[in-house]
Amino acid sequence: MTKKDTVHMVASNIAEKYDILLTNFNDITEHAKLYFENRNFKDLFKGQKDRYKLYGNYVREVYSLTQQILGDHIHDITYWKDIKLIYSDLIKDKPHRLNSETFYNSITRKVFLDKSFNPDIEFFDQTDYKPMPKFDEEIFEIFDCSHFSVAAITQILHHFKFDVPYEDIKRDAQHIFDEMAPVIIHQKSNLLLDRIEILKPVFYRNRGAFIIGRLFYKNWSMPIVIPLLNEEKGIFVDAVIYIPAEISIIFSFTRASFFVSTKYPAQIIDYLKAMLTHKAVGELYDSIGYYRHGKTILYRDLVNYTNSHDDKFIIAPGIKGMVMAVFTLKYYNFVFKVIRDKFEAPKNCTREFVIKKYEEVEVNDRVGRMAFAHLFENLEFPAHLFTTELIEELERSCKETVEFKGDKVLLKHVYIERRMTPLNLYLKETKNPIDLCSVILDYGFCVKELAAANIFPGDLLLKNFGVTRHGRVIFYDYDEIAEVTECRFRRLPQPNLEDDTRGTFDMIHAESNDIFPEEFMGFMAPDGPIGDIFLAEHSELFEPKYWRAIQKSIEDGEYLSFYAYDQYKRFPRS
Repeated sequence: MTKKDTVHMVASNIAEKYDILLTNFNDITEHAKLYFENRNFKDLFKGQKDRYKLYGNYVREVYSLTQQILGDHIHDITYWKDIKLIYSDLIKDKPHRLNSETFYNSITRKVFLDKSFNPDIEFFDQTDYKPMPKFDEEIFEIFDCSHFSVAAITQILHHFKFDVPYEDIKRDAQHIFDEMAPVIIHQKSNLLLDRIEILKPVFYRNRGAFIIGRLFYKNWSMPIVIPLLNEEKGIFVDAVIYIPAEISIIFSFTRASFFVSTKYPAQIIDYLKAMLTHKAVGELYDSIGYYRHGKTILYRDLVNYTNSHDDKFIIAPGIKGMVMAVFTLKYYNFVFKVIRDKFEAPKNCTREFVIKKYEEVEVNDRVGRMAFAHLFENLEFPAHLFTTELIEELERSCKETVEFKGDKVLLKHVYIERRMTPLNLYLKETKNPIDLCSVILDYGFCVKELAAANIFPGDLLLKNFGVTRHGRVIFYDYDEIAEVTECRFRRLPQPNLEDDTRGTFDMIHAESNDIFPEEFMGFMAPDGPIGDIFLAEHSELFEPKYWRAIQKSIEDGEYLSFYAYDQYKRFPRS
C-alpha cells in the first residue's frame, strides 16, 4: 500500500467512525422524548451513562485500527501532516466539523502521548470564541405576534407535540403570562414585540423537558425557559425562567447533560451563548453532552489566558487537601487538582481508588450539587508560570503526577474544575448576614439532595464544599463518596452507668461502612447564630432514622425530583 493510500485510509476511518459515533449518540438522545412521555426516568439515566461512555469506546477502537494501518509509521510526523490535510477536506462541510476535529485530536493525543501539542498535525484554533456560519436550516422556529399574550404562549406550547396530553394548557399559559408580563411592561422602552424565537429541539434531563427561546422587541430581547413535567394527569408547565443568572444555573457545571436532538450542535451553542453571555462556551458544550469538545474549548481558553495574562499558578486558598494538591491562577475561574503521592492519616485509600471515584462522578447525575471535573493528561506549561511556593509543594508531594523538565512543568494527570470559594472561607470572610444565612442553609440542602440521589459525601467538613458565584453550595471532594444504600447509619452507644470498670461508654465496634450521624453536629453546625439557624432547619441530618428513611425510599424505587430552579418559582396546579 502506498503512503497516499495509507494516509487516506487512516483519515477516512477516523471521519467515518466519528460519524457512526455521532449517529449512536443521537440515537440515544432521541429516546429521551419517549422516556419523558412514559415517565421512564431510570432508563433516561441509564442512557445518560451509555451516551457518556460512547466517546471513549470509539477512541480506543479507532486508535487500535490506526496502529494496525500505520504500523511502523505510527509516529511519523510526515504521515500525520498528510492525514490532517485529507481529514480537513473530508469534514469541512459537516455541521459537526468542530466536534470531528476534537475526535481527531483524541486519536493523535494517544499516538503522541508524551509529546507537546503540535498544530502541524492537530487541530487547534487559538482565536477566541466566534459563532459558526449558519447553515440553510434554522435551529429555531419563529412565532410572529404583535405582543406578548396568553394566545402567543398557548401557540408555543401547542407547537411541541407529545404523545401525552397537557394537564391544563390554558392554565399554564396564563401562569407564564402573569409571571412575565409585569417584567416586560417594566421595560417601558418599546413594547412592540417583533418575534418570538423558540429552539426546535426540546431539552430533556431527569424528570423534565425544557422549551428554550427568546423574545425580541425593537430595542431589547429577553430569554425564556419553560420547564415541563409529566405526572399522572399529564404534562404541565412547572415554571418559567427568564433571568439570565437563573437560566445559567439550569446549565450549570454541577448538573448532568441535557438530551438535545440536533444535527447542528455548534449552532445550538451559539444560540445559548447569545442568551448567556457570561457562560463559558466549554461548559455549554458539556451541558448538551459534548464533553470532549467542551474539554477542547477549556484547553483553548486556558492557553489563551496564560499567553495573554501576567498571572502565575498559586496554591489555591483554603485548607490544603490530604489527597489532592490544588492550585489555580489568581484571576482564573478554574482550579487544578493533582493527586498526591501519599495520603496522610486518616486517609487510607489508594491513587487508583481516587481516580475511580472521579470517574463515577463523571457519569453520575450530579443533581446540581457536585462539580464536574475534566481530566487532562500530559499538560505542559512554562515553569516560570509557577510560584516558588507551588513548585516546592508539587516537588514535595506530587512527584508521580508532576514532572519538572528544565524550563517546563508537565502535569501527567490533572483535573480541571470550576473555581469556587471554599465554604469555610466564605463563612469566615462574608459580612452580609443574609448571605451567611442563605449559604449555611443551602449547605444542608446540598447534603440532603445528594442523599436523595443516593450519594453520601463521606467527608462533610465545610472545607470540602464550595460556594459558586450564584451563592449555591457545591460538593467537590470525591475520595470518600459512597452510595447511601451501602452505608449503615447507627446511633452512638449510650453511657454505661452500671459498671465503672468499663468506662463511660460501651466499646464501639464499627465496620468501614458504619456512619454515626450524631457526630456530624460537631463540624456541620458552626458556632453562633448561623449554627442555630442551620440546626433549626436541618437537625434531622444528625438522626440515623432520617438516613434510614432515605435508604428505604431509594430501595423502594423512588426516583426523586430535582429542580434546576428555586422551589418558589414553581407554579400552583390548582
